[in-house]
Amino acid sequence: MGVLFHHRDGSWVEFGRTEMIANTYDPTFIRRFRLMFNFEVVQRFRIIIVDIDKGQDPSTVHPESCNFLGFCDFELAQVFTGAGKKLTLELRDDQGKTFPKSTITLTAEEETSCKDVFRFQIEASNLRPADALGKPDPFLQISRLQDGGTSWLPVFKSEAIRKCTCPVWRGAEMRAGQLHNGDMHRTLRFQVYDYERNGVHKLLGYCDLSASQLLELGSQGGAAIPLKPPPGKRRPGNFGTLRVKYVVRELRPSFLDYIVGGAEVGFVVAVDLTASNGDPRLPTSKHYISCAPTEYEHAIMGVGQVLMHYDNDKMFPMLGFGGRKCSEKAASHCFTLGDGPDGSCTGISGLLAQYRRALVNYALSGPTYFAPVIREATRLAADSLRAGGPIKYTCLMILTDGEVMDVDATIEAIIDASALPLSILMVGIGCEEFGKLKMLDSDKRLLTNGRRTAVRDIVQFVEFNRFACDGPRLARELLAELPGQMVDYWVRNKILPPQMVLPGPVGGEKNLPADRSASVVDADECMVTLAAGAASA
Repeated sequence: MGVLFHHRDGSWVEFGRTEMIANTYDPTFIRRFRLMFNFEVVQRFRIIIVDIDKGQDPSTVHPESCNFLGFCDFELAQVFTGAGKKLTLELRDDQGKTFPKSTITLTAEEETSCKDVFRFQIEASNLRPADALGKPDPFLQISRLQDGGTSWLPVFKSEAIRKCTCPVWRGAEMRAGQLHNGDMHRTLRFQVYDYERNGVHKLLGYCDLSASQLLELGSQGGAAIPLKPPPGKRRPGNFGTLRVKYVVRELRPSFLDYIVGGAEVGFVVAVDLTASNGDPRLPTSKHYISCAPTEYEHAIMGVGQVLMHYDNDKMFPMLGFGGRKCSEKAASHCFTLGDGPDGSCTGISGLLAQYRRALVNYALSGPTYFAPVIREATRLAADSLRAGGPIKYTCLMILTDGEVMDVDATIEAIIDASALPLSILMVGIGCEEFGKLKMLDSDKRLLTNGRRTAVRDIVQFVEFNRFACDGPRLARELLAELPGQMVDYWVRNKILPPQMVLPGPVGGEKNLPADRSASVVDADECMVTLAAGAASA
């Protein structure tokens, strides 16, 4: 029997068990484990193989009461990046030594429903205002019923439309996993609220539908559904109707489709070596050289431990900016820190070693310019396109302690980069306000310089101080948008995973307007199933 444990909050917690297979050295377990894959989290698991004695109940027996046959530790990302979504590992004894002839093979599969995308547009009519002082500012919120059947999880919120009783909200897109969590018949609650600036929004009416019913309504050419009154409102009359203008379910490539198809994520690190960091020999410096990691190193380790699984050769370019070689007088705003011609370092340990070496070989200077390192990362992304071969996406992480001084040039560089397979992660080190960096992370609208506008949003900014030297928590926040940005680039440019053919849409396609622009609500999570089999020669 196999027992699966999940590493959570510093300890191993049992997740589930396989069935018991009697009298065999080479079991192939049938029972699968259903897991939620999160790209931005290092998901560590341990599986223990035990021999159950006669009379022991496989469903309740404690693993320590059984005969121990071996264990292995793995990360979920390792399974998906393995050939054929398989990972074979040698079992280890209780001292951590391997059993050379005893192995376990893990296989993973993404649930098909997670690849569906729902495109829809909804409108309301004849809404009854919450008070008699004027027309409402309505917005739509969709929530799904949780597994326990007693609570609701909000999964979508539209824009508010001012002073309107017949709103037509913008079209939107949602991954099926986010909308109904793999259950087409799960109850969804559609609530129309009157927006209030103080955050206490007033419910105007609601109705309950499933994703299956939503598709059916879309195919009927815009059938209307009466809204139920808010709880406690017993006034007779009409509270308005909701109408589905169109709804279409499409199969879209998921992030895992690309990864399984061989797509890679290149990781490039750019380190701020300006004088505002302070002398590395002093404890007050953000680059202080001691036995403890600096905040820069915490960030490199936290993000690198996630991204390293998605780069086959584990060679990561490292750049410096704002520093100068000790033998030179002038500062440079983009220079390589690694050993190779492109500044590559071998693995995360190589990045950390070169970072410490740079603090000895370079003098801190300034000012803080971002445009040159963004241009260099843009060149690397363009080179990966020209080279052909496997699909590759580049992720540039800029670590800085101060405000950017070349704002206009940086915006221009970001706009140019937005058309290429590149995302930019910015981490603020220290206690600066970082107002200009927050401006570059334009989540609500695409970045523009007044003459040109970015093709897509590629910047994510996070202040390191919010995470108290916790690299994994930083990675969770910083990488949350990255899978969506990658898939967005590939889909926009009609780049499909190898050997993937997309079927046509299902639903009310005939009701789609000519302009299919929509706000995208994407999720980087998806449900996967994990299976295991053990062998002993």
